[in-house]
Amino acid sequence: MKKQKKTTKKLEIKFGTDGWRAKIAKEFTFQNVQLVTQALVDYLFSKGTAKKGIAIGYDNRFESEYFARTAAEICSGAGIKTHLTQTSVTSPIISFAVNNQKLAAGIMITASHNPAEWNGFKIKEEFGGSSLPSTTQAVEANIKDKLKISPSTNNIEILDPRPSYLAKIKSLVDLERIKKSKIKMIADPMHGSAAGLFEKLGLPVIEIHGQRDPLFGGVNPEPLPINLTDTFSAVAEIALENPSDLSACVVLDGDGDRVAAVDSSGKFINTHNVFVLLLHHLIVNRKMSGDIVKTFNMSNLIDKLCAKHGRKLFVTPIGFKHIAEKMLKEDILLGGEESGGMGIKGFIPERDGILAGLMLFELMAYENKSLGQILDEIMQELGYFYYDRADIHTIHAKKIVSQLAKSKAHKFAGKKVVKIETLDGLKFNFKDDGWILFRASGTEPLLRIYVEARSEEDVKQILGAGEELIKS
Repeated sequence: MKKQKKTTKKLEIKFGTDGWRAKIAKEFTFQNVQLVTQALVDYLFSKGTAKKGIAIGYDNRFESEYFARTAAEICSGAGIKTHLTQTSVTSPIISFAVNNQKLAAGIMITASHNPAEWNGFKIKEEFGGSSLPSTTQAVEANIKDKLKISPSTNNIEILDPRPSYLAKIKSLVDLERIKKSKIKMIADPMHGSAAGLFEKLGLPVIEIHGQRDPLFGGVNPEPLPINLTDTFSAVAEIALENPSDLSACVVLDGDGDRVAAVDSSGKFINTHNVFVLLLHHLIVNRKMSGDIVKTFNMSNLIDKLCAKHGRKLFVTPIGFKHIAEKMLKEDILLGGEESGGMGIKGFIPERDGILAGLMLFELMAYENKSLGQILDEIMQELGYFYYDRADIHTIHAKKIVSQLAKSKAHKFAGKKVVKIETLDGLKFNFKDDGWILFRASGTEPLLRIYVEARSEEDVKQILGAGEELIKS
């Protein structure tokens, strides 16, 4: 009988919208972290930049500090000077450290907003932002099944990048105006690595969910209403202590690069509206120059605000790496994505929840109004827009979107389809400025359905029709 050859499955690690993410102990293992780090090291040597050094940080997830140490030992073993953070930090802090210290790259061990059983590996480029598509493709191509670099600790240096980062943030925000305003400031880092940073800036911020919890209180560390039940209760309780005071809560995701907010009235300020508020503040109050960039799944209210103020608007595929690319080439005032990542002129081409959150507090200090009041005034002038999203768990998301794209819909949920777009996923645009977008997630096995409409009732109807279509 002929003996069958034993075949080994080729290691397959893919980078998504922002980095490589996988389930801990399944695909995200110490061995695979070593192999991905080795691939990045090979890429840096091929570019001739490796000797400039590398920064490595980590968030509050399970075992993150040990995965970071593992990556550091591979970089060190390759003879690269490696700056390993002494504590958990936000992703923007690593990005800033790379840019500020003129390093070759950064590694951030984080799965951002993913569920607690996930971890991830983000690459930060020397310009101080998310790795560009060409970089991640090159690193992916370098991934081998075997480790050729011997781990070492010889070139590891412990780093605390927070002081220089905080000094930069202080230079961008009018902290004195915020302090004098007597706004009751609340921050919810969702048990993530942004905890304590507002306090380090000298602001009297009330922090909730600031202690490390690798399970994130039983919810995903993503600033969405479904994950913020405790936050709404805490904000309501704090606001009731003195109802006449202006108050607001800034909510950050697990690695501190995304932001949403809760108004003193208990109203959730979604990421689209955070972008609108920031844009209004930077143009009207700060009188700053520059154009705007948003991702394909962001509100049409942004288009109207840009038109009002005569600012050019760029639209990119989803993922902050596309925004970063545009910020490197154009004079961009504000760039943002639906997931809550906002990049502001004067900083690095990177999203930062702390900076965006401070700008929301600064906006309130300038106008002496709540976030909800300011947003309502903008919508009274430009129109009301409402939004919601549904995430459907499926490993066939890309296939489903591809099948949907074959249909030439003229109507959807009783609304006339006036334009179909396929920049990133499948988007049906309606006559009244509403839309629905079907897209496969780049970070999880999910099919995401995004909907914007001119009334809450329309949002529910269109989103329901979208979910029914997928189920059928």
